[in-house]
Amino acid sequence: MSMESLQRRIKTTQDLRDIVSTMKSLSSVSILQYDQAGIALEQYLKNILDAFHALIKADTFSPPPQKPKPKTIKTLAVVIGSDNGLVGKFNKEIVNKAAEVIEADGETLKDSLFITIGKRVAVMAEQKGAPLFAKYAISNSIKVVNSIAGTVIIRIEEAMRLHRVNRVLVFYHKRETGQPTQIEQIKLIPFPEKAYANLSRKPWPTNNIPMVTIPAEEMLSTLIREYLMILLSSALTYSLAAEHHARMVNMQNAEKNIDESLEQMNQEYQQKRQEAITEELIDVVSGSEAITVKKARPKK
Repeated sequence: MSMESLQRRIKTTQDLRDIVSTMKSLSSVSILQYDQAGIALEQYLKNILDAFHALIKADTFSPPPQKPKPKTIKTLAVVIGSDNGLVGKFNKEIVNKAAEVIEADGETLKDSLFITIGKRVAVMAEQKGAPLFAKYAISNSIKVVNSIAGTVIIRIEEAMRLHRVNRVLVFYHKRETGQPTQIEQIKLIPFPEKAYANLSRKPWPTNNIPMVTIPAEEMLSTLIREYLMILLSSALTYSLAAEHHARMVNMQNAEKNIDESLEQMNQEYQQKRQEAITEELIDVVSGSEAITVKKARPKK
């Protein structure tokens, strides 16, 4: 490779490194805003559970009689992935996990339904043979998370009405500080009976139980909808943070590889440059010696 070609290659690689560094910085900043949103959502979920607790302790609500366990499971899996690439096996792993959980419970994949959030995870689900009930893009804007969650809840209600879905599972990635991302699973529907039992046994933290003035059924309906919204919004937020974390790690690795390539190319360039300088010096010295010899010859 000529020195000119090597110079162009070094320049292109340096430009690529700048792009990779910018993407890494953007992912780092995005993770921070998603983490802050996740903390706020966790606090809001605590408030919702406190409202459930108050409703139960005020004796204005009793759970409906327990329904017999259905003979067959009809699952709707809500799988949250990514719209963009550079995240490794992020989408493939979560689709495989959803299929594994569904099949482990004796249900075939073709008999279940899928709602995918993220263009790339939708492609992975279709390749796996999962029947898609709905698919949505995912936005990097934290402001759109609640809108996506609300739309998905409407589609869940539709699937339960039209296809007799009796179980809704949500799959998403979650990132813990200092640890790699993990795939998490939430049972959205049916409402976990253990959670109700735990709230029933749990004492109210003060001597004054809140007075519930709203009709119990109306308040319960609102709380359930808010509970579903907050769980879905949290899953979307955690997934976005995990996606950017995966991309940031990949960009860090790419940056390292680019730096190693740049170092190697710069060494090669310096070596070629040194060789060119050496050749020029040899030519100069050889020319000087030839002139000296010519001058030293006696004239005939």
